[in-house]
Amino acid sequence: MTALARLAPDDIAEIMRLERGEGYEGLVGRWEAEAHRAEMETPTSHYVGFRNATGGLNGFVMFQELDLPVALLRRIAVTAPGQGIGGRLLQASVSWALGHGPYTGVRLQVRDINARARRAYEREGFMFTGNDEGDHLEMLVTRTAWEARS
Repeated sequence: MTALARLAPDDIAEIMRLERGEGYEGLVGRWEAEAHRAEMETPTSHYVGFRNATGGLNGFVMFQELDLPVALLRRIAVTAPGQGIGGRLLQASVSWALGHGPYTGVRLQVRDINARARRAYEREGFMFTGNDEGDHLEMLVTRTAWEARS
């Protein structure tokens, strides 16, 4: 399995390529390079990802609000959706977050039309919170639920 790596400004072009990948239209936010660069400089944000053999990215995750009790998983995108990379990246990144901070859980928002992502999050123990905004559904996995997964 690929090891999780911290991402840096040199990775922004790859991050932008991933978030603009086929099938992500309308499902994953798309920022310009300056927005990613500014976010990477924010102390309460962190980007992690899986590198491929050539040093490019097979997937990335953006965390925000790392100064709060519940970390926010803001964005996840992979090169080949539906091939298991996203599930492994989700597992590794949530484990990283819960292992590197005093967080009681990780939350995220998923578009209500994104059934594939909702199923993936549910498989990993994320539950709907009822705090929905428009076409986004909020999900949360607590540290206790994460650690109890089999």
